[in-house]
Amino acid sequence: MRSERRPLSTETSEFARARVTAEAGLRVQQDQAVRTVAGRARDADDLRGLLAMLGLEAPVRG
Repeated sequence: MRSERRPLSTETSEFARARVTAEAGLRVQQDQAVRTVAGRARDADDLRGLLAMLGLEAPVRG
């Protein structure tokens, strides 16, 4: 069976927009959590351990 590409329907487009919005919101929440943890950590090792326990990653500074 061959699948054919069809144009996005209105429902699919709305779903895609909602997903992008939700992912952006999640990133904001994770960034806020990292900042909160960083403010409470005693040192860099403590910060790394706490972030690992929470399943968070520190932002990479470039």
